Amino acid sequence: MKTRSLSQHMSSRKQIPHLSRLVEEDLHGLSPIQTIMKMAEDQSIRAMGLDPAKVISFGGGWCNHTAPETLRNIYQEIVNDVELFHKSGRYSPIIGDSSCRQQVCHFEKNVYGLKSLQPSNILLGHSSTQLFHDVLRVLCNPGEPVGFLDPTYANYINAVKCALPRSPIWFVPALNPQTWSYLADPDDSLEVVKQYCEKGLRVLVIPIPDNPTSQIPSDDFLTSVLEILTDTGGYLVFDHAYKELWFGEMPRCFSWSPRLHSHLVTLHSVSKWLSSLGRRLGWIEADETVIGGLEKINESILLSPDTLHSMAIARFLSRTLADDTLKNFIEDTRGLYEKTAAVMMTTLDDRLGWKRLTPAGGLYTCCPTPHRKDPLQFVERLLKATGVLLIPGTGFGPSMSRGLRLSYGPLCYEHERIVEGIERINHYLMKTK
Repeated sequence: MKTRSLSQHMSSRKQIPHLSRLVEEDLHGLSPIQTIMKMAEDQSIRAMGLDPAKVISFGGGWCNHTAPETLRNIYQEIVNDVELFHKSGRYSPIIGDSSCRQQVCHFEKNVYGLKSLQPSNILLGHSSTQLFHDVLRVLCNPGEPVGFLDPTYANYINAVKCALPRSPIWFVPALNPQTWSYLADPDDSLEVVKQYCEKGLRVLVIPIPDNPTSQIPSDDFLTSVLEILTDTGGYLVFDHAYKELWFGEMPRCFSWSPRLHSHLVTLHSVSKWLSSLGRRLGWIEADETVIGGLEKINESILLSPDTLHSMAIARFLSRTLADDTLKNFIEDTRGLYEKTAAVMMTTLDDRLGWKRLTPAGGLYTCCPTPHRKDPLQFVERLLKATGVLLIPGTGFGPSMSRGLRLSYGPLCYEHERIVEGIERINHYLMKTK
């Protein structure tokens, strides 16, 4: 009997290996985040016959202000010091560098008034994205429901699919697609939260300020939500990725401490406010019981938070809190994006007259797609015709199925390009009436 060679055996089998059900079924196709990232790639733009340098992007979910010079100098100090650089290559504790966690406490106390927060309430991680995944694993069992305000950050959906297979995702309505108003009827939304909690909702996640709407729910609304979840044994999770970018009066909820509210968990990151999107470091503030659970997950998923970034952030916070320059930096950064948002809103009103949400912080506004067209088709045709990139609302929740997200974050120093981009859209719409 003739034995087939290994190469013959392999060629007779299916060439594409079988992957997990999670990848092949639950995560099948491009996610909204993948769509956003791929549309913005130079290669994709060139494939449309466009020059990437001439494209005006309202698509980027990122900031573009300059990081503090003090932070850059601190990284240089660590790298130039043989002993410090050597230490930056060592493992940190699983829960994170103690000096960094202590400085985070000082930061929260001095900027936001969280006087009761302790290092034992803080766990460091790679990023708020990684930490969100871990929080889900700590607070929920697979199959238990997770809730979000609608609309919400598109990446959350796949995070739930990865962390909690077969867990249902429940949306609490916040945006009215007909009136394009946000939480105009908060009592109705609270009633949905109550109903969901009675049915077993374990976690409700709210980004503050929100992505994609840049809205901040009222303190009264958030207080009621926390009371409902506390009474039913659930958890309220604030994603504070954009916390330092609020406009106007600071929300009271920014001073809520998980040490005093054991059913509150908050996610934080240096990505946006320190313009450190690629320098990945985040942290969680939570009750010590939750932190203990997260330490177990961190051990298996991350093992050790980044020591170099932890050292740099600890030194940065210590230095800038001592000389009061940190508050000035945050104030200047908030002012920059508030002015940029105002340029975007004024130009939208003057040139397009679209319904839109007025940002209360963050980097975005949302608008209905003109003439209720399919958002993805509209965005693709607009990009090819004008070189202006918007983001389709599909994937940000049911209420955004006919909406668009516009980001002013990447253009914080180029207000004239905001005006030019919106004028291009206006000319396109005039031609295609």
